[in-house]
Amino acid sequence: MKRFEKIIHWLIIGSTFPILLGLSSVVIWFCFDRSENRPVIYLAAGLLLGLATDLLFLKGWIRNRFDLPVWFMAAIYIVDNILVYGFFMGFPVFNVFLGLFAGYYSGNRICFKKVEPEKHSKLINQVSLFAGLIMTLICISSGFLALVGYGAGGMIKELLGLGFEVTKPMVLGIVLIGGLTLIITNIILTRITMIKTIKINTR
Repeated sequence: MKRFEKIIHWLIIGSTFPILLGLSSVVIWFCFDRSENRPVIYLAAGLLLGLATDLLFLKGWIRNRFDLPVWFMAAIYIVDNILVYGFFMGFPVFNVFLGLFAGYYSGNRICFKKVEPEKHSKLINQVSLFAGLIMTLICISSGFLALVGYGAGGMIKELLGLGFEVTKPMVLGIVLIGGLTLIITNIILTRITMIKTIKINTR
């Protein structure tokens, strides 16, 4: 296994469960407890459970990374998108770059399984469209929050240093144009990464 590839998969797969379970534990605290002296305990319990999951299964997942069920890796990709989306507080730009991981992993998987070249185009289209679909859902969520909230126009005005008020129709235009741009960029990044990864591995 290439060292770079190993690091990428350890980071992406290995970080998912500790972060997910840690945040889930905090949500459980918020919904059912809310004692001010216990959120850290919930967070620590979730992180430890995630680390225990990694300790038990991560080596096997990495070793058999290209034999893992497609649904499992798709679920990892979806969860990572949700985590990135939450970390940047609903700002979806950084979700675009997860397409690089989707393309890199899928390209390597195709080469590892020695898929016939005539099937490459179909698989590239499927993975790219899947990544685009997840990006579409992320953008819809972000756009909904921007349109329903009352502070989006002010934030845009302050961020860009505009000398006029940003109205709801302007916000809608930004949401539509920006969202479409992100979706297309995500699809293109995924496709290019897959194609280049396949080419590198078939030299």
